[in-house]
Amino acid sequence: MKLAETETGYDRETRARRHVRIRRAKQFLRPLPRKATIHRWPVLKWFAKTARKRPYLWSFRTREVSIALYLGFVIALLPLFGIQFLLAIGAALTLRANLPVIMGAQLITNPATFFFIYPAIGALGSQMIKLVGLEPMDSVVGHSVYSLVVGGVVTGITIAFALDLSYRFFIAQTQKRPVNLKRMLKK
Repeated sequence: MKLAETETGYDRETRARRHVRIRRAKQFLRPLPRKATIHRWPVLKWFAKTARKRPYLWSFRTREVSIALYLGFVIALLPLFGIQFLLAIGAALTLRANLPVIMGAQLITNPATFFFIYPAIGALGSQMIKLVGLEPMDSVVGHSVYSLVVGGVVTGITIAFALDLSYRFFIAQTQKRPVNLKRMLKK
């Protein structure tokens, strides 16, 4: 007969801290699409059966999350308002990215923030075009779209890089590994 092993105070405290982290992550991810709720989303419900069959869409490993961050923020900040969800799910299926993260990134450019984000991105794109010395377009509309694309790509990659490093740092801390920034930047 085995006697029940007693749990030390340190183990109990570690388990309690882990439980708090998991509850916080679940609360943060609640409004994003999940395997069980994907059929309720307006555009995603068309792809629900396909998405449920692919486990990599729901994986939070570093590779899947990194791809989703970069693709998600670049697609979100491009002037493609209205077809972002379709492009994001296509990119997630094609490049094996995390679906909740890539869809969460699409939600930053909603109708409420649209009028604040795109003028700033256009101004940044114009400055980048001048700074790099790229050829400006002759038409006003063409130059505006060109500026939005350049600014969207630069801003998306910058935001995704910062969030990717933060995610990697957070994962290293939860696994109690030493943080090696050179190794993080190399990957």
